[in-house]
Amino acid sequence: MATIRKKGREGKEFKFKEHPTRFIGLRFAYLGWNYNGLNVQALPTPLPTVEGLILKALVTCKLIESETDLEACQFSRCGRTDKGVSALAQVISLRVRSRLTPEEQKDEVNDERELSYITMVNNLLPLDIRIYQVCLHPPDNFDARFSCVARHYKYFFVSRNRSLDVDSMRTAAKMMLGAQDFRNFCKIDGSKQITNFNRYILHADITRVNHQFRVDGDDEVYVFDLKGTAFLWHQVRCIMGVLLLVGQGLEKPDIVEKLLDVKQYPCKPIYDMASDTPLVLYNCEFGDDVKWKGLSDFKSSAAGTAISSSRGVAYALWYDGLIKNELQFAMRNVIESAAEESHYDPNVSRTKVHTGDGMGRWLSEYVPFQKRPVMDSFEVLNERWLQRKTRAVEASSNGGGTDAEEEVRIAAEQA
Repeated sequence: MATIRKKGREGKEFKFKEHPTRFIGLRFAYLGWNYNGLNVQALPTPLPTVEGLILKALVTCKLIESETDLEACQFSRCGRTDKGVSALAQVISLRVRSRLTPEEQKDEVNDERELSYITMVNNLLPLDIRIYQVCLHPPDNFDARFSCVARHYKYFFVSRNRSLDVDSMRTAAKMMLGAQDFRNFCKIDGSKQITNFNRYILHADITRVNHQFRVDGDDEVYVFDLKGTAFLWHQVRCIMGVLLLVGQGLEKPDIVEKLLDVKQYPCKPIYDMASDTPLVLYNCEFGDDVKWKGLSDFKSSAAGTAISSSRGVAYALWYDGLIKNELQFAMRNVIESAAEESHYDPNVSRTKVHTGDGMGRWLSEYVPFQKRPVMDSFEVLNERWLQRKTRAVEASSNGGGTDAEEEVRIAAEQA
């Protein structure tokens, strides 16, 4: 069969430097359980990253030149989220191609003539990643990371049969307010060489959620609200892991106060952090001089069509969750009715620790924090990483074999 070559500009090289650019901010939401975290990674990951998909879409739209050279487009992200964690108001800032000249960009009247960044990128993204606002006129020196004044996280959890002492959890949470050393409430990343673990917490509270989905009559859904100026790696999940132990009565509320005292606990006791899925970066707050525009702020007919599509996507995601919740509830009833509890409970001599994932973890005996082994100090962990990096660099430069390649891989993963 003869191949028909379409006429047009398909084979024409796009000369990016011939087009004007502008610096913007993008605000977006994503459901994190299908992704390997926010940050794009240098090495392949089991699941795609949110940033990786957004950058790929930006390149496809010819809005940026490269998805790997982030310095070229002055790229910055507000709040890192790890695998499984969601966000409702994540922000990135970067320089992108523009339809307007630098002079035209200064006048907000011309915003209607600008490229429809929201629609262009959304058309190339999965439905569970949605850009919904753009800042076309950020203030001077705006940076998605360093211009953020507060980050607000929410962690949802269930008190099954009202088994958690939520009042004690709330009391413990409020001990974190103000400036505190959170070295015992985070995972230390040697590649960052962090020596200052002081972070300022603006708000910490636990409230009941008026849920829409099906739960048992005695089950209650709660949310832990935590707002601060900045956070350490896995800080929220570590905090939640401790709060759940308090809620179960396995630790007293003052364990938080004790862990914040680095004289009493100079090194972090070994414990499990809470599950990733219930955590969401709820909001990233900026000053009043950062003005955001959504699709409804644009008057073109194309914007109207995009609004309808955007609302449809949001409804479809909610509808999908609702239907799945109904089916999961039915499946739970079927399984539980076929496996009714007998008078003999093989787990009676064991302790089930609430980890936020619904499954929990069974322990033959719970070990209080004061009796647990502790991790190495951050000084030791930082030095160990530096030594590993040095070995990796030396082995690579000397043309080492498999061991050298492994050292390089480990160092790269932690960088």
